[in-house]
Amino acid sequence: MNGIRALTLIVEDPSAAATALCEAAGWSIEANFGSFASLTAPGSASLWLNAPASTEEPARGIVLHMVCEDVDAAHAHALAHGADSVREPTDMDFGERSACVRVAALPGVTIDFSRPLG
Repeated sequence: MNGIRALTLIVEDPSAAATALCEAAGWSIEANFGSFASLTAPGSASLWLNAPASTEEPARGIVLHMVCEDVDAAHAHALAHGADSVREPTDMDFGERSACVRVAALPGVTIDFSRPLG
């Protein structure tokens, strides 16, 4: 069977980004070697963070969509741990409740906490 094993983001400081995601989103750090970090959330593929090679640019314009039972609580937790709000918890016209944040350690990456309505 083929499937997604992990998603890799190229970021300036993988260790700082892993710590920020751990604090803001409640993920678990599996490995943290400075230039590489691996995180996981229950029921999710791993997120790998790599430092850029000399010819690579860091990730920009990326949205990480996270399934949350309580979008409002996830958003509040992230803000309490240093994240900046991009969108307050909102019922979207496409049938989801969503809230978005950014963390300084992941420039160009937005974290979307969401769940289906109803």
